[in-house]
Amino acid sequence: MSDIVREQADKIADKVREQAVKITDKVLEQAVKMSDKAREQAVKTTDKELEQKELNELYELAAKELATTCKRLVVWAGGDAPNQQDALISQFRKRFPNVPIRLSVDLSKYHNGKVYQGLLDGCLTPDVVMLQTMNDFENWKAMGALEPFKPASFAGLTPGYGDADGAYLGVHINCFVPQYAQCARPPKEYSDFLKPEFSGRLVLTPPHDDDAVLFVYDRIIQRYGAQFLNDLAAQRPYFVRGTAAPAILVGRQGFWGNLTGYLPAPNQPSVSFIPESDFFVSWPQRAAMFKLTKHKAAARLFLAYLTSYEYQSSRGAWSVREDVAPPAGLKPLKDYANTDPLGFIEWMRDREHINELKQQMIRIFGPVRGESPLTDRALLRLYGVR
Repeated sequence: MSDIVREQADKIADKVREQAVKITDKVLEQAVKMSDKAREQAVKTTDKELEQKELNELYELAAKELATTCKRLVVWAGGDAPNQQDALISQFRKRFPNVPIRLSVDLSKYHNGKVYQGLLDGCLTPDVVMLQTMNDFENWKAMGALEPFKPASFAGLTPGYGDADGAYLGVHINCFVPQYAQCARPPKEYSDFLKPEFSGRLVLTPPHDDDAVLFVYDRIIQRYGAQFLNDLAAQRPYFVRGTAAPAILVGRQGFWGNLTGYLPAPNQPSVSFIPESDFFVSWPQRAAMFKLTKHKAAARLFLAYLTSYEYQSSRGAWSVREDVAPPAGLKPLKDYANTDPLGFIEWMRDREHINELKQQMIRIFGPVRGESPLTDRALLRLYGVR
């Protein structure tokens, strides 16, 4: 009996030792994982501290630079309403009160022509440009006109949005999504706007007046065919220049729908939605400084701030950084199969195709009419600008 007892005792001891090893292995595995997370968090914290250190140093340099010249940092930003960058201006002035800034908003396709002329003349007005026309930045780099700059945030920026050499940076994620009035039956795809209830009630941006809008129409043609355009024209849409005005008008003045509006804004009388499967456009607005930039310390400060965690995490929008969470209720941009920021960049390079599409839009919808959305007094009142 004692031999049997000893044998059983040995088996039990072996099992206990085996279980103890398993527990120890699990504890060690968990400890390694926790250590990895701690190291990752420490790296992120260090990176953010480096960003803040860089911002403080550049702020000091920029303040001295502008105090010496009695000038302002000049930024040209693409947009179609004069108040679209008010939040950025306010944040920058509050954060860097000793760096005076003048930011001018105009259509990217107007700003870029002035930049090319300035480069030709050898005298450039803006210190920094921030535009939708991504192909221009690639052209300016090829011309040797850009001043490369890699801020401390550079390693955390999404690859492909900017230039690997730092000649230009992706600084804002912009997108257009469809909208409908709260009183309308909810559409799910662009084809739903062809239903009878939307006839005479659509307010749209002329697709041949904005390349990002035109990209959406190009993808619509690829999915539904060119007949979609004729069917859309038969809906008798009301065209308004710019993207800001149509986005504001949905749910007002009898307008029920818009194909290329904005993400939800507080108290808007419309609903913005991401289509179930139809494509929606998103892209990284690019920014750069030039070799002809007059105030280079201030320009570097502005670019470093735009790409910093401090600024990007405050926007409440999709970010060009990989460590900033998406807006509440939305997935990370990369998780949407029906958008392609890098695809828009590639598409913008094919100017011949874009010009052919514009001619097609003119044949179906007619020429773009009306003055610039930046000067039209009726639209300025709509934006709340007097």
